[in-house]
Amino acid sequence: MHVYVRKRPLLSHELRKHEFDVITAVGKREIVIHECKMYPDMRHKYVVSHHQRFTTCYDEKVNTETIYEDAVKHLLLHAMQGGKSVCMMYGQTGSGKTYTMSGFFQFVADGLFTEIVGDVDFVVSVSAIEIAGSKCYDLIHDRSKVLVCDDGEGNTGLVGATEVEADSTNSLLEVLDNVKNLRSTESTTVNHQSSRSHLVCYINLRRRSSRDTLGELYGQLVLLDLAGSERNEDSFYHDAARRKEAIEINKSHLALKECVRAIGREDNTGFVPYRASVLTRILKSCLWSANSRASVIATISPLSIDTEHTLHTLLCAGQMLEDTPHVSTERVDVKEAGEGEEERMVPIREWDNDRVRNWLCSVRKGKFQKFADNVNSSVDGRMLIRFTHARFTQLCGGDSLAGGHLLKAFRDEVANQDKMLKARRERNAARRK
Repeated sequence: MHVYVRKRPLLSHELRKHEFDVITAVGKREIVIHECKMYPDMRHKYVVSHHQRFTTCYDEKVNTETIYEDAVKHLLLHAMQGGKSVCMMYGQTGSGKTYTMSGFFQFVADGLFTEIVGDVDFVVSVSAIEIAGSKCYDLIHDRSKVLVCDDGEGNTGLVGATEVEADSTNSLLEVLDNVKNLRSTESTTVNHQSSRSHLVCYINLRRRSSRDTLGELYGQLVLLDLAGSERNEDSFYHDAARRKEAIEINKSHLALKECVRAIGREDNTGFVPYRASVLTRILKSCLWSANSRASVIATISPLSIDTEHTLHTLLCAGQMLEDTPHVSTERVDVKEAGEGEEERMVPIREWDNDRVRNWLCSVRKGKFQKFADNVNSSVDGRMLIRFTHARFTQLCGGDSLAGGHLLKAFRDEVANQDKMLKARRERNAARRK
């Protein structure tokens, strides 16, 4: 199973709120999350940078077509060669899952009728269901109820799900657009149009039959758009129905993770909890079959307020990798604005002769550098503070105008240091309180 990570851009309303980006995509495979934390004294901050590697990581500049070419196209070709493929969208509410999946619909529809793979004559058909809690609804036939049943061999089937044929790109897109419109959405504090259910769209490739009935299943591509996960605080203002939805969504996510963990466990006992949720029962036949391939696209939000959610998304996505994910962290202390500059600042009274000369060379972008040799070796910061206009004029080779400018520059330096020292004292006083 391949896992891809897509970072969405900051949206216009987030920029107006002065939100900031805490995610960096490093190269093609590494994503870095910068998490701001606070020491137990509740006064000093530090940043933990979480480095994690995946199959491919995409920043906000990468378009959906590029992701399709990397993550989904090979799944489509595998299905057209008689295999089973699953493309799964996973992430928090408002991270761009449904937006990305909508783009995939377009490219899959184009590819089905333009790609030439093998010599099997197949017919494209579509069925789509919505999983809301423990109930399933048919999104092809006006949200009629669908029953999830197991046969005597333990295979899961969908009783009551409608399957319709599509003979062109436009007809397939028309069906998929209707499916998206029938899917239930609700406004939440995180996303004004949040998907409150899982969407499972089956694109079946069946051998052409001489009769009116659907032919034998040849290949299958399953497009799975999982409902967005939420934290408890995200649903604080929800009513009872919305809270129940959030609980059911998180329970199904947990069941999916438990199945992945059970399959990947080294000391596998053979038991995989497929029956823990309707979602895992349905995915059993396509995601974990012998001739199946899968891609997981984990979508993440760049916002600092979503850092906890982002780390959880990447943790769960990393557990789906075939290889153990490489995770590393590094910590850097955060200094308050101006604090680092103050620490580097040496009070004028403590300047030695070299610092006096260096300051003189830096004034007015080096305009007084030519007078550095006029500074006597005994002149230090304490002596410089007592210099009058006449002494600065003498330092400038008798040029009274230059001496006046140098005196003003020195007074500005003194005032700037006094201001910074005052700010430091006020900040330290506030910390003691």
